[in-house]
Amino acid sequence: MESNNTSFATASLRWFMMLMLLLCVSQSVRAQDDIPLSTATNADTAKSIVDAFIGKLNYEALPTDSMLYIESAIFDFHDRTDTIYLKRWFLPPHNHRVELWSHAKIVLGYLTDGVKNARRFDTLKHVWQKIDLADYYDHGAAYDFRSPLYNWRTKGTEFQYLGEKEIEGVKVWQVHAASPGMYVRDYLFDCGTGLLFFVIEHSTYFEGDEDPYHRNVDWRAFSDYIHIGNSMLPYTESYKQNGRVTVINHRYSFLKKDRRKFE
Repeated sequence: MESNNTSFATASLRWFMMLMLLLCVSQSVRAQDDIPLSTATNADTAKSIVDAFIGKLNYEALPTDSMLYIESAIFDFHDRTDTIYLKRWFLPPHNHRVELWSHAKIVLGYLTDGVKNARRFDTLKHVWQKIDLADYYDHGAAYDFRSPLYNWRTKGTEFQYLGEKEIEGVKVWQVHAASPGMYVRDYLFDCGTGLLFFVIEHSTYFEGDEDPYHRNVDWRAFSDYIHIGNSMLPYTESYKQNGRVTVINHRYSFLKKDRRKFE
């Protein structure tokens, strides 16, 4: 694991300048928070931008004769003495397993076949316990490797296109999104590539109420997209929470199909 940590950390150095840009983007977008949403028009345009991005991700093209395995190194940008690892297995269309490891121990785990079986790892008894599918989707789905935008059609997300902007030399399309039961977010897509590269998460809910604690992530960034088979996925993610920046580097590979992983 230590060699992985070193290589992940080395690769992240090139991300430093991107981080400085992202901080500027965050400040610029937040400065626009008081713009009335009545100025946001053309929901069809917003949805077309999102659809184009989802098309580039192309999850439907993942091979069904093998499993996609993702190992993600997660570390504090300013303190790399401790790295945790998120391990995920995905077998299209619905099979998903996630394990979070810290100091060579599993500290969180969920799995499902997406049909009837769902389990959670009991860290005290060290066994996988059966749970309802609803419980999985309430908790385990948060660790799915797919973007929150991927399932927008089934979550009642309302999109509003806020127009094209130039932020620190980067031209972006800004899409405002409100999902029932979730925080309000702004998604920024690179006009040149159509890829999502920044998400601002506001302290307001879908209904417009303020969260007095706002413990959610302030922003999340995606960069260094790479081709995995016929799909395109980000190599680096990062997010800011409670004033600290966390970096996540992903390694992707295809493994032999094994449905026992989801039982």
